[in-house]
Amino acid sequence: MIITNILITILFYLILMYLSINLLGFLVRGLFYDPEINRLKQEGHEFIKNEIKKSERADKIINVIALILIVTFFYFLFHFWNIGVVAVAVIIMIGRLPDLIWEIKHGVKINPKMMDKNVLYYMSAFLPWIGLPLLYYFIYIF
Repeated sequence: MIITNILITILFYLILMYLSINLLGFLVRGLFYDPEINRLKQEGHEFIKNEIKKSERADKIINVIALILIVTFFYFLFHFWNIGVVAVAVIIMIGRLPDLIWEIKHGVKINPKMMDKNVLYYMSAFLPWIGLPLLYYFIYIF
């Protein structure tokens, strides 16, 4: 029985991680702008400037939609499970946030060799792993 519970927890954790990271990425990517686009906005042709304005307007709408989706996601986690599962989703998101910001800032997929080995690096590597035993606790014991 305990093996089944652990396997279910691992599967649920992977699903929770997938959804949490993608929803966070959906929100955060719209908050940061590419410096190249800002340069084109200043120096580009009028057509390009108009397209950038349309893109910025769409980014704002996408941010609102992403925020609504995240709140809805948290509500459903709380409604069907408990506040602990919501906390695990938040922990996963917090752990992924520094990596996501680094990817946006540098414009390349994350590579641990390129990142600075500071407290933020270790926090982003360690926090999602805390979520797995916590998830087991909040699903079966809490």
